[in-house]
Amino acid sequence: MNQAGKIHNAIQEMTRMKLDIVGICEMRWPGSGKNRIEDHTVLYSGTSTGLHEHGVGMIMTEDMAKCIRNFVPVSPRVMLVQFRASPVNINIIQVYAPTADKAEEEIEELYNSINDIIKTLKKEEVLITMGDFNAKIGKGRTSEYVGPFGLGERNDRGDNLEIFAETHQLVVMNTWFNQPPRRLYTWTSPKHKPDRIIRNQIDYILVNKRFRNGCTSVKTYPGADIQSDHVPLVGTFKIRMKRIAPKKEQNFDLRKLKDPIAREKVKQVVNNNVNETPEPNIGREIENFKKVVEEAKKNHLKPDRRKKKSWMSEEILNLMDERRKQKQHPVNYKNIQKIIRNKIREAKDNEKKEQCVEIEFYQSRYDDFNVHRKVREATGRFRKKICGKLVDENGKIIIDKDERKEIWKQYLEKLFYDSRNEQEPENGETSGPDILKEEVETAIKQIKQGKAAGLDQIPTEIIKLFDEKRVKWLTDIFNSIYRTSIIPKEWLKSEFITLPKKTSAKTCEEHRTISLMSHLLKIFLKIIHKRIYKKCEEQIAPNQFGFLNAVGTREALFSIQVLVQRCRDVNCNVFACLIDYQKAFDRVKHEKMVDVLKKTGIDSKDLKVIINLYWNQTAVLKIDGEHTDEVQILRGVRQGCVL
Repeated sequence: MNQAGKIHNAIQEMTRMKLDIVGICEMRWPGSGKNRIEDHTVLYSGTSTGLHEHGVGMIMTEDMAKCIRNFVPVSPRVMLVQFRASPVNINIIQVYAPTADKAEEEIEELYNSINDIIKTLKKEEVLITMGDFNAKIGKGRTSEYVGPFGLGERNDRGDNLEIFAETHQLVVMNTWFNQPPRRLYTWTSPKHKPDRIIRNQIDYILVNKRFRNGCTSVKTYPGADIQSDHVPLVGTFKIRMKRIAPKKEQNFDLRKLKDPIAREKVKQVVNNNVNETPEPNIGREIENFKKVVEEAKKNHLKPDRRKKKSWMSEEILNLMDERRKQKQHPVNYKNIQKIIRNKIREAKDNEKKEQCVEIEFYQSRYDDFNVHRKVREATGRFRKKICGKLVDENGKIIIDKDERKEIWKQYLEKLFYDSRNEQEPENGETSGPDILKEEVETAIKQIKQGKAAGLDQIPTEIIKLFDEKRVKWLTDIFNSIYRTSIIPKEWLKSEFITLPKKTSAKTCEEHRTISLMSHLLKIFLKIIHKRIYKKCEEQIAPNQFGFLNAVGTREALFSIQVLVQRCRDVNCNVFACLIDYQKAFDRVKHEKMVDVLKKTGIDSKDLKVIINLYWNQTAVLKIDGEHTDEVQILRGVRQGCVL
């Protein structure tokens, strides 16, 4: 499937044969993830090294994709897809076994990984294990799991497959239907000739014994053509699929705000009906504003649903269909294949030219965002939706979603746990001037755009549309918070998302947690930051680089370079001590941080806000589109926070 046009060819044949789900062996797509091509969904599990080898995949129709409840890419040779169905759910394991020339250890490793998956599945659910097992079961019934209608003679790999089937009570379904030989063989040798027939049955569909009657037919279709030495093995099942209501967050196109008309409409909605004297209940006031923002996004910032333009043309697809009809005429078949290759090369070249024109167009408009996006698309470095696997402390793959959420929750609790004491309220007068409208306006201007919003889903781009009345409204809210030091609960709750540190990340520790927080809180804290910055700067040692204006990493490297050069000139040794603290920012003790801030002499109101912020903060982690339970953050500085 790594060749240009192969996946489109497979989808064309799939549509012609009216198939809902197609398992692919030797996918040769690196990594693992989920792609949408035309009206079909493609799931794949490949190598973590980036090599285009091995790999398994599954292509399915839009209706089938809506029934997916879980996808686990186990290895380049095994993947699991779970579907919601009625009366019981369905689990499909796609397999690609090593070829006959591979070591026996690889076969054992494959079957061990499948065994580990099956152990985690519910026995009352349908289990379908299918794919290229590179094994010959042979003709003749040998047990209640292998039928009499196999093909050829058995080999050692066939014995392994039968033992596996008996262990898990799986019936090899394509040995139970009496078909002519041309409907039984699944693979044709490259050395096959009319006078020397070399055909074998090495692909199988296995179903757990309890549900074998749900399979009404299994046979091959030699007439199908996708330029492979395998032929499709098609099983027909009586199953009622159950659609899962997607828990999708609505997507909005904030780039539409560049259009003056759309921008003005959103601005009117956001700035209408401003409550000049905000309610004492700040949480309710912010919730009302959140509804206003949702209405503006829903009515004016809906993304345009344009179908992505494909380089694949109708002409090429028609030629592929014509090639299929010429399978019995090798000369015609090769001639058409040559034409198809040339057409694909031409179409791909045209696509690259169009992409270059688009890049030049956005460059002429100084639209850096779209320039970089199109460059990534053109070079194939565009971030795809990655689907990774998660293992526990014992190396066991976690299949169940709720179990994955619980493991992530336990990881966060362990990472941010500390035996922290409660802060006693400060006695005496509180100092600190009220927040001015000008401070809020400056903070709004300085805050960056294009950042992911927090749980309230109020982006910076909309906050920048505030008029004078709305800015005054926000100033009153900030002052109410500043005087009482009571921060709204929703602002105290952050959302973590995970990014793998490496392509083969399996454990929680091998992922980086990125925190998303409310942009309104960011503006409020930016004002606090500006007030306390000068006093904090006075306490910083003169030899510190980083977290200071004009004293960053580049200046540090330059200083080191000058120092080393001078030491070389006078033949003097230089000793460097390099320390990398593990999870340094996640392990900062809050009590120590507050003690340091007290010594700087910042206003008591500013200090009280920071204390309440850190002592009441919680977080949830987003995994598989769902959130874990809340976790209290007892140590560490807030990620993504301006402070």
